[in-house]
This record gives sequence, C-alpha cells and structure tokens, in this order.
Amino acid sequence: MKDFLKIFKWFENNIFKLMFIFIGVIIIYTIAMFLIPIFQFLGFVGDGFNEVKNIFQEMEKNIEEFKWDKELPSSPNDDNSV
Repeated sequence: MKDFLKIFKWFENNIFKLMFIFIGVIIIYTIAMFLIPIFQFLGFVGDGFNEVKNIFQEMEKNIEEFKWDKELPSSPNDDNSV
C-alpha cells in the first residue's frame, strides 16, 4: 500500500509535466504531418524546374554544335540521293 501511495504521489506531482509533454508531442506530430506533403510538393516543383533547365541546356548545346554552313551541291548530279 505504501508503494501505491508513492506512485500516486509521484503521479500527482508530475501530472502537468506529463500532460504538457503529451500535448507537445501531439502538436509536433500534427505540424510534421502538415509540413511533409508541402515539402514533397516543393521538391516536385524544384525537380520540374531542374528538368526544364536541363532540356534548355541540351537544346542550347545542340544549337551550338549544329553546322549552320550547309554545303550546297555544285550540280544536281552531285547530289548522292537516290
């Protein structure tokens, strides 16, 4: 019985600490549950921007490597087309 009273006394002294910890954990969990999808969406948008940037860089590289001076055949018979 004495042990039960010690446990009850400890619980009585620390009930508010336990409640605040429990409420704090619930609040942190709720905030995390709302922020995780937002961060995932922002990551998706960032990946989209990077992909578009890579496409434009590849197009720019292909434009720079393109041979703009096209050699015209001197006569129609020189064309090797069938």
